[in-house]
Amino acid sequence: MAPLATQVGAGAMWGAVFVGGLAEASLGGLRLVGRVRRFFPPVVCGTVIVVIGLALGQVAVRLSIGAGRVIDLAFALGVVATVLTLQLGAREVLGGILARGAIFVSIWVVGLGLGSVAGEVEWSLVASRPWLAWPQLFPYGGPGFGWEFPLAAVLVVLAAYLGSMVESLGDYAATCEVAGVAYRERHMNRGILAEGLGSAFASVLGALPCTSYTQNIGIIATTRVASRFVVQIAAGVLLLYGLCPKFGALLVAMPRPVLGGVFVLICGSIVVAGLRLLGQGADGGLGERQALIAGTTLVLALAAPVVVERVLGPEWLAARPAALSLVLGNSVVLAVLVGVTLQVLLGPDRPLDRRG
Repeated sequence: MAPLATQVGAGAMWGAVFVGGLAEASLGGLRLVGRVRRFFPPVVCGTVIVVIGLALGQVAVRLSIGAGRVIDLAFALGVVATVLTLQLGAREVLGGILARGAIFVSIWVVGLGLGSVAGEVEWSLVASRPWLAWPQLFPYGGPGFGWEFPLAAVLVVLAAYLGSMVESLGDYAATCEVAGVAYRERHMNRGILAEGLGSAFASVLGALPCTSYTQNIGIIATTRVASRFVVQIAAGVLLLYGLCPKFGALLVAMPRPVLGGVFVLICGSIVVAGLRLLGQGADGGLGERQALIAGTTLVLALAAPVVVERVLGPEWLAARPAALSLVLGNSVVLAVLVGVTLQVLLGPDRPLDRRG
Protein backbone atom coordinates (compact mmCIF):
# COMPACT_ATOMS: atom_id res chain seq x y z
CA MET A 1 0.00 0.00 0.00
CA ALA A 2 2.89 2.37 0.67
CA PRO A 3 4.11 2.41 -2.97
CA LEU A 4 0.53 2.97 -4.14
CA ALA A 5 0.09 5.93 -1.77
CA THR A 6 3.34 7.38 -3.11
CA GLN A 7 2.10 7.15 -6.69
CA VAL A 8 -1.54 8.23 -6.39
CA GLY A 9 -1.80 9.85 -2.95
CA ALA A 10 -3.16 8.71 0.40
CA GLY A 11 -6.75 9.68 -0.42
CA ALA A 12 -6.82 7.46 -3.49
CA MET A 13 -5.17 4.62 -1.60
CA TRP A 14 -7.76 4.63 1.21
CA GLY A 15 -10.60 4.88 -1.28
CA ALA A 16 -9.24 1.95 -3.27
CA VAL A 17 -8.76 -0.11 -0.09
CA PHE A 18 -12.39 0.50 0.85
CA VAL A 19 -13.71 -0.47 -2.59
CA GLY A 20 -11.42 -3.49 -2.73
CA GLY A 21 -12.62 -4.68 0.67
CA LEU A 22 -16.25 -4.49 -0.42
CA ALA A 23 -15.42 -6.33 -3.65
CA GLU A 24 -13.66 -9.11 -1.73
CA ALA A 25 -16.57 -9.36 0.70
CA SER A 26 -18.97 -9.62 -2.24
CA LEU A 27 -17.08 -12.59 -3.65
CA GLY A 28 -17.48 -14.40 -0.35
CA GLY A 29 -21.05 -13.27 0.31
CA LEU A 30 -22.23 -14.29 -3.16
CA ARG A 31 -20.30 -17.58 -2.95
CA LEU A 32 -18.19 -16.84 -6.02
CA VAL A 33 -14.81 -17.65 -4.50
CA GLY A 34 -14.64 -21.08 -6.10
CA ARG A 35 -15.08 -19.62 -9.61
CA VAL A 36 -12.31 -17.05 -9.17
CA ARG A 37 -9.98 -19.59 -7.63
CA ARG A 38 -9.47 -21.54 -10.87
CA PHE A 39 -7.57 -18.59 -12.37
CA PHE A 40 -5.12 -18.67 -9.46
CA PRO A 41 -3.56 -22.13 -9.16
CA PRO A 42 -0.59 -22.62 -6.81
CA VAL A 43 1.93 -21.63 -9.49
CA VAL A 44 0.33 -18.19 -9.94
CA CYS A 45 -0.41 -17.60 -6.27
CA GLY A 46 3.01 -18.74 -5.13
CA THR A 47 4.76 -16.55 -7.68
CA VAL A 48 2.70 -13.49 -6.73
CA ILE A 49 3.41 -14.05 -3.04
CA VAL A 50 7.15 -14.36 -3.72
CA VAL A 51 7.02 -11.07 -5.65
CA ILE A 52 5.15 -9.41 -2.78
CA GLY A 53 7.79 -10.56 -0.30
CA LEU A 54 10.71 -9.42 -2.45
CA ALA A 55 9.10 -6.08 -3.30
CA LEU A 56 8.34 -5.35 0.34
CA GLY A 57 11.84 -6.52 1.24
CA GLN A 58 13.26 -3.44 -0.46
CA VAL A 59 11.23 -1.24 1.90
CA ALA A 60 12.33 -3.35 4.85
CA VAL A 61 16.00 -2.98 3.99
CA ARG A 62 15.65 0.79 3.61
CA LEU A 63 14.01 0.98 7.04
CA SER A 64 16.78 -1.17 8.51
CA ILE A 65 19.54 1.04 7.13
CA GLY A 66 17.82 4.18 8.40
CA ALA A 67 20.14 7.17 8.21
CA GLY A 68 23.14 4.92 7.65
CA ARG A 69 24.46 5.30 11.17
CA VAL A 70 26.21 2.43 12.90
CA ILE A 71 23.59 2.43 15.64
CA ASP A 72 20.81 2.06 13.05
CA LEU A 73 22.40 -1.07 11.64
CA ALA A 74 23.02 -2.33 15.18
CA PHE A 75 19.32 -2.03 16.04
CA ALA A 76 18.24 -3.91 12.90
CA LEU A 77 20.82 -6.67 13.33
CA GLY A 78 20.03 -6.86 17.05
CA VAL A 79 16.39 -7.58 16.32
CA VAL A 80 17.27 -10.29 13.79
CA ALA A 81 19.82 -11.86 16.17
CA THR A 82 17.36 -11.83 19.08
CA VAL A 83 14.64 -13.48 17.03
CA LEU A 84 16.97 -16.20 15.74
CA THR A 85 18.35 -16.83 19.23
CA LEU A 86 14.90 -17.23 20.75
CA GLN A 87 13.55 -19.39 17.95
CA LEU A 88 16.56 -21.71 17.90
CA GLY A 89 17.54 -21.73 21.56
CA ALA A 90 14.35 -21.19 23.54
CA ARG A 91 11.98 -23.74 22.06
CA GLU A 92 11.56 -25.52 25.39
CA VAL A 93 11.50 -22.41 27.59
CA LEU A 94 8.07 -21.59 29.07
CA GLY A 95 6.45 -24.18 26.86
CA GLY A 96 7.84 -22.59 23.72
CA ILE A 97 6.12 -19.23 24.28
CA LEU A 98 9.36 -17.29 23.90
CA ALA A 99 10.17 -19.03 20.62
CA ARG A 100 6.71 -18.42 19.14
CA GLY A 101 6.68 -14.82 20.34
CA ALA A 102 10.28 -14.11 19.32
CA ILE A 103 9.42 -11.10 17.16
CA PHE A 104 7.22 -9.57 19.86
CA VAL A 105 9.90 -10.07 22.52
CA SER A 106 12.67 -8.71 20.29
CA ILE A 107 10.73 -5.50 19.66
CA TRP A 108 10.49 -4.77 23.37
CA VAL A 109 13.99 -5.92 24.31
CA VAL A 110 15.87 -4.23 21.46
CA GLY A 111 13.45 -1.48 20.51
CA LEU A 112 12.46 -0.21 23.93
CA GLY A 113 15.18 -1.67 26.16
CA LEU A 114 18.36 -1.00 24.23
CA GLY A 115 16.73 1.92 22.41
CA SER A 116 16.08 3.65 25.73
CA VAL A 117 19.64 3.06 26.90
CA ALA A 118 20.91 4.61 23.66
CA GLY A 119 18.52 7.56 23.97
CA GLU A 120 16.77 6.72 20.69
CA VAL A 121 13.22 6.29 22.07
CA GLU A 122 10.93 9.33 22.05
CA TRP A 123 9.33 8.82 25.46
CA SER A 124 7.84 12.32 25.32
CA LEU A 125 5.57 11.10 22.53
CA VAL A 126 4.33 8.23 24.71
CA ALA A 127 3.79 10.54 27.70
CA SER A 128 1.66 12.90 25.61
CA ARG A 129 -0.85 10.20 24.65
CA PRO A 130 -3.86 9.26 26.85
CA TRP A 131 -4.35 5.79 28.29
CA LEU A 132 -7.77 5.31 26.72
CA ALA A 133 -9.41 6.81 23.63
CA TRP A 134 -11.98 5.75 21.08
CA PRO A 135 -10.67 5.39 17.51
CA GLN A 136 -11.45 8.25 15.16
CA LEU A 137 -13.54 7.50 12.11
CA PHE A 138 -12.02 8.56 8.78
CA PRO A 139 -8.85 10.04 10.33
CA TYR A 140 -7.32 10.62 6.88
CA GLY A 141 -10.42 11.79 5.06
CA GLY A 142 -13.38 9.86 3.73
CA PRO A 143 -15.88 9.62 0.85
CA GLY A 144 -16.59 13.15 -0.29
CA PHE A 145 -13.94 14.78 1.87
CA GLY A 146 -10.55 13.50 0.90
CA TRP A 147 -10.98 10.01 -0.53
CA GLU A 148 -10.67 9.45 -4.26
CA PHE A 149 -11.56 6.41 -6.36
CA PRO A 150 -9.39 6.40 -9.50
CA LEU A 151 -9.88 3.24 -11.55
CA ALA A 152 -6.15 2.57 -11.80
CA ALA A 153 -5.68 2.61 -8.02
CA VAL A 154 -8.72 0.38 -7.51
CA LEU A 155 -7.36 -2.15 -10.03
CA VAL A 156 -4.00 -2.22 -8.27
CA VAL A 157 -5.64 -2.85 -4.90
CA LEU A 158 -7.94 -5.50 -6.39
CA ALA A 159 -4.89 -7.31 -7.75
CA ALA A 160 -3.32 -7.23 -4.30
CA TYR A 161 -6.57 -8.45 -2.73
CA LEU A 162 -6.74 -11.36 -5.18
CA GLY A 163 -3.22 -12.43 -4.31
CA SER A 164 -3.97 -12.16 -0.60
CA MET A 165 -7.29 -13.95 -1.05
CA VAL A 166 -5.74 -16.96 -2.74
CA GLU A 167 -3.06 -17.16 -0.06
CA SER A 168 -5.83 -17.10 2.54
CA LEU A 169 -7.60 -19.99 0.81
CA GLY A 170 -4.43 -22.01 1.27
CA ASP A 171 -4.28 -20.95 4.91
CA TYR A 172 -7.88 -22.05 5.45
CA ALA A 173 -7.12 -25.45 3.94
CA ALA A 174 -4.03 -25.89 6.12
CA THR A 175 -5.94 -24.83 9.23
CA CYS A 176 -8.71 -27.33 8.53
CA GLU A 177 -6.13 -30.07 8.00
CA VAL A 178 -4.36 -29.28 11.28
CA ALA A 179 -7.66 -29.04 13.16
CA GLY A 180 -8.95 -32.30 11.69
CA VAL A 181 -11.92 -30.64 9.97
CA ALA A 182 -13.04 -31.29 6.40
CA TYR A 183 -12.26 -28.31 4.16
CA ARG A 184 -15.49 -27.19 2.50
CA GLU A 185 -16.44 -24.36 0.17
CA ARG A 186 -18.35 -22.61 2.96
CA HIS A 187 -15.03 -22.15 4.76
CA MET A 188 -13.70 -20.30 1.72
CA ASN A 189 -16.73 -18.06 1.32
CA ARG A 190 -17.09 -17.18 5.01
CA GLY A 191 -13.39 -16.50 5.42
CA ILE A 192 -13.16 -14.23 2.37
CA LEU A 193 -16.37 -12.45 3.43
CA ALA A 194 -14.89 -11.75 6.86
CA GLU A 195 -11.57 -10.57 5.42
CA GLY A 196 -13.30 -8.27 2.94
CA LEU A 197 -15.57 -6.68 5.54
CA GLY A 198 -12.64 -6.32 7.92
CA SER A 199 -10.53 -4.62 5.26
CA ALA A 200 -13.29 -2.18 4.32
CA PHE A 201 -13.91 -1.31 7.97
CA ALA A 202 -10.17 -1.00 8.60
CA SER A 203 -9.97 1.76 5.99
CA VAL A 204 -12.70 3.65 7.85
CA LEU A 205 -10.46 3.61 10.93
CA GLY A 206 -7.36 4.55 8.95
CA ALA A 207 -5.88 1.05 9.22
CA LEU A 208 -4.49 -1.33 6.60
CA PRO A 209 -6.41 -4.24 5.02
CA CYS A 210 -6.84 -7.52 6.88
CA THR A 211 -5.64 -10.93 5.79
CA SER A 212 -4.77 -14.31 7.25
CA TYR A 213 -1.37 -14.92 8.83
CA THR A 214 0.23 -18.18 7.77
CA GLN A 215 2.47 -18.45 10.84
CA ASN A 216 -0.59 -18.80 13.09
CA ILE A 217 -1.22 -22.21 11.58
CA GLY A 218 2.02 -23.35 13.19
CA ILE A 219 0.74 -22.20 16.57
CA ILE A 220 -2.40 -24.31 16.14
CA ALA A 221 -0.31 -27.30 15.09
CA THR A 222 2.02 -26.88 18.07
CA THR A 223 -0.57 -26.23 20.78
CA ARG A 224 -3.25 -28.49 19.26
CA VAL A 225 -5.77 -25.78 20.18
CA ALA A 226 -8.06 -24.64 17.37
CA SER A 227 -10.91 -23.31 19.49
CA ARG A 228 -12.72 -20.26 18.15
CA PHE A 229 -13.20 -19.12 21.75
CA VAL A 230 -9.43 -18.84 22.21
CA VAL A 231 -9.14 -16.79 19.03
CA GLN A 232 -11.98 -14.54 20.19
CA ILE A 233 -10.22 -13.92 23.52
CA ALA A 234 -7.01 -13.00 21.66
CA ALA A 235 -9.00 -10.65 19.42
CA GLY A 236 -10.47 -8.99 22.50
CA VAL A 237 -6.98 -8.38 23.88
CA LEU A 238 -5.92 -6.79 20.59
CA LEU A 239 -9.01 -4.57 20.67
CA LEU A 240 -7.93 -3.32 24.10
CA TYR A 241 -4.51 -2.51 22.65
CA GLY A 242 -6.24 -0.54 19.91
CA LEU A 243 -8.11 1.52 22.50
CA CYS A 244 -4.85 2.47 24.24
CA PRO A 245 -3.05 5.27 22.34
CA LYS A 246 0.02 4.84 24.53
CA PHE A 247 0.54 1.35 23.10
CA GLY A 248 0.51 2.66 19.55
CA ALA A 249 2.79 5.52 20.56
CA LEU A 250 5.34 2.98 21.85
CA LEU A 251 5.64 1.48 18.39
CA VAL A 252 6.05 4.92 16.82
CA ALA A 253 8.55 6.09 19.45
CA MET A 254 11.04 3.27 19.02
CA PRO A 255 13.85 3.50 16.42
CA ARG A 256 12.73 2.85 12.84
CA PRO A 257 15.54 0.33 12.13
CA VAL A 258 14.01 -1.91 14.81
CA LEU A 259 10.80 -2.14 12.81
CA GLY A 260 12.92 -2.53 9.68
CA GLY A 261 14.66 -5.57 11.12
CA VAL A 262 11.30 -7.11 12.03
CA PHE A 263 9.99 -6.29 8.57
CA VAL A 264 12.96 -8.06 6.96
CA LEU A 265 12.05 -11.25 8.84
CA ILE A 266 8.39 -10.93 7.91
CA CYS A 267 9.23 -10.40 4.24
CA GLY A 268 11.44 -13.48 4.39
CA SER A 269 8.56 -15.53 5.76
CA ILE A 270 6.31 -14.22 2.97
CA VAL A 271 8.83 -15.34 0.34
CA VAL A 272 9.11 -18.79 1.95
CA ALA A 273 5.31 -19.09 2.04
CA GLY A 274 5.23 -18.35 -1.68
CA LEU A 275 7.93 -20.92 -2.42
CA ARG A 276 6.04 -23.55 -0.43
CA LEU A 277 2.91 -22.78 -2.39
CA LEU A 278 4.87 -23.18 -5.63
CA GLY A 279 5.80 -26.67 -4.46
CA GLN A 280 2.14 -27.65 -4.25
CA GLY A 281 1.81 -27.93 -8.02
CA ALA A 282 1.12 -31.09 -9.94
CA ASP A 283 3.14 -34.08 -8.74
CA GLY A 284 4.45 -32.05 -5.81
CA GLY A 285 6.58 -29.70 -7.92
CA LEU A 286 6.78 -27.55 -11.04
CA GLY A 287 6.21 -29.02 -14.47
CA GLU A 288 7.63 -27.48 -17.64
CA ARG A 289 4.71 -25.11 -18.22
CA GLN A 290 4.47 -24.16 -14.57
CA ALA A 291 8.19 -23.45 -14.43
CA LEU A 292 7.83 -21.23 -17.50
CA ILE A 293 4.93 -19.36 -15.90
CA ALA A 294 6.75 -18.87 -12.60
CA GLY A 295 10.09 -17.89 -14.12
CA THR A 296 8.69 -15.47 -16.69
CA THR A 297 6.39 -13.85 -14.15
CA LEU A 298 9.18 -13.38 -11.60
CA VAL A 299 11.59 -11.84 -14.10
CA LEU A 300 9.08 -9.46 -15.67
CA ALA A 301 7.48 -8.43 -12.38
CA LEU A 302 10.77 -7.67 -10.63
CA ALA A 303 12.81 -6.34 -13.55
CA ALA A 304 10.31 -4.34 -15.61
CA PRO A 305 9.65 -1.55 -13.06
CA VAL A 306 13.40 -1.08 -12.50
CA VAL A 307 14.18 -1.03 -16.24
CA VAL A 308 11.33 1.38 -17.00
CA GLU A 309 12.46 3.79 -14.30
CA ARG A 310 16.16 3.67 -15.18
CA VAL A 311 15.92 3.55 -18.99
CA LEU A 312 12.85 5.66 -19.68
CA GLY A 313 13.05 7.72 -16.51
CA PRO A 314 10.48 8.59 -13.82
CA GLU A 315 9.39 11.64 -15.86
CA TRP A 316 8.33 9.42 -18.77
CA LEU A 317 6.43 7.14 -16.40
CA ALA A 318 4.70 10.06 -14.68
CA ALA A 319 3.54 11.42 -18.06
CA ARG A 320 1.76 8.17 -18.98
CA PRO A 321 -1.90 7.46 -18.12
CA ALA A 322 -2.38 6.51 -14.47
CA ALA A 323 -3.33 2.91 -15.26
CA LEU A 324 -0.26 2.32 -17.44
CA SER A 325 1.99 4.05 -14.92
CA LEU A 326 0.77 1.85 -12.08
CA VAL A 327 1.05 -1.35 -14.12
CA LEU A 328 4.59 -0.65 -15.33
CA GLY A 329 5.72 0.64 -11.96
CA ASN A 330 4.16 -1.94 -9.64
CA SER A 331 5.70 -5.41 -9.37
CA VAL A 332 2.67 -7.00 -7.72
CA VAL A 333 0.24 -5.87 -10.41
CA LEU A 334 2.61 -7.09 -13.12
CA ALA A 335 2.94 -10.45 -11.38
CA VAL A 336 -0.83 -10.93 -11.24
CA LEU A 337 -1.41 -9.84 -14.85
CA VAL A 338 1.47 -11.84 -16.33
CA GLY A 339 0.82 -14.90 -14.18
CA VAL A 340 -2.90 -15.12 -14.93
CA THR A 341 -2.36 -14.43 -18.65
CA LEU A 342 0.27 -17.15 -18.99
CA GLN A 343 -1.87 -19.57 -16.99
CA VAL A 344 -4.82 -19.02 -19.34
CA LEU A 345 -2.65 -19.28 -22.47
CA LEU A 346 -0.49 -22.24 -21.46
CA GLY A 347 -2.84 -24.10 -19.14
CA PRO A 348 -1.81 -26.70 -16.56
CA ASP A 349 0.87 -29.30 -17.08
CA ARG A 350 -0.27 -32.73 -18.14
CA PRO A 351 0.08 -35.39 -15.45
CA LEU A 352 3.19 -37.52 -15.70
CA ASP A 353 2.87 -40.96 -17.23
CA ARG A 354 4.12 -43.26 -14.48
CA ARG A 355 3.51 -46.53 -16.33
CA GLY A 356 6.45 -48.79 -16.63
